[in-house]
Amino acid sequence: MPPLPLVRSFIALLLLCLALALPAGAAPAADKASESAITVQAQPATRPLVFSGFTRARAKLRLVSEVAGRCLKVNYDVGDTIGPKGVFAVLDDTFIRLDLKANRVEQKRMQSRVAYLDKDATRYRNLVKRGSEAPSKLDRLDEDLAQARLRLEALKTQAAILRERLARHLIKAPVGWRVIERKVEPGSWVAAGGQVALLGDFRTLLVPLALSPDEFAILARHSNGIKVSLPHLGVKVPAKLERLSPAFDPVTRKIAVELELGPGVSYKRGGLRVELTLTAPDPSGAVLLPQSAVTERYQENWVTRADGKSIRVVVLGPGPAGTVRVTSPQIKPGQKFMINR
Repeated sequence: MPPLPLVRSFIALLLLCLALALPAGAAPAADKASESAITVQAQPATRPLVFSGFTRARAKLRLVSEVAGRCLKVNYDVGDTIGPKGVFAVLDDTFIRLDLKANRVEQKRMQSRVAYLDKDATRYRNLVKRGSEAPSKLDRLDEDLAQARLRLEALKTQAAILRERLARHLIKAPVGWRVIERKVEPGSWVAAGGQVALLGDFRTLLVPLALSPDEFAILARHSNGIKVSLPHLGVKVPAKLERLSPAFDPVTRKIAVELELGPGVSYKRGGLRVELTLTAPDPSGAVLLPQSAVTERYQENWVTRADGKSIRVVVLGPGPAGTVRVTSPQIKPGQKFMINR
């Protein structure tokens, strides 16, 4: 049996030969695999929130008549757009025109009366200066002249009122608005204050929505780039937050908002369905990983962290662009995981 020191020397020599045979810089297979592995970063999973609403006019107007009269003509029907003249209907103005004619006759009479009294007062003023007439008669002429002038001014004011009432016999509507309801026909009697039509301003379309405070916060963060789709028209148009109610509905726990649709809607009317899609964080806390980062073993799914640790995960379903939604208490967005090749 060889001596023990000789055996030890032989073993040391064998280990030295093995070390020399190993290439410089070589490492264990596990370390090499770890260094050459491709890693990806986990992204937070999101879910779409789709809200539906219907377009409506920016404003509505109940068109009423300020004077009573028989309707002679209606220029617009339901769905028509008010033209540049803006005359929706015409009422009979015969009696107003007769009153104006009588007023003009009375004004001429008073103008003649004022001219006569002024001339007579001037003549008596000269006589009073020469002492030929008593001042009392001059005072009476001056008073009659003043009253005639006041009467003439009253007639002029009455004529202005009559002209204004005459203009009210043309029932005018805002230019560019559209007729929603028509409630008068030629030949019908229109009472003062009676409604003749319902108009809407469809040049700008609004979409009312009800959002929770969290949903509204998401919308507010993207208020400069809101896009909505109109499925029936097959278009997407920009929108902006136009109106925000300061009130809060305690029953639905919603906030009332109104979006204004931008250019791109060729057919403007009420009742067009509009869809708003918001991207919200996944409430489950899931992350997105490529399908190649998930391994199935024994009917369980596993991922490998960049430090080599395997973590069991639950696959919730597919995500966008070839990813899957996975969740685990040990996984957070931003962590890096290996891809299986």
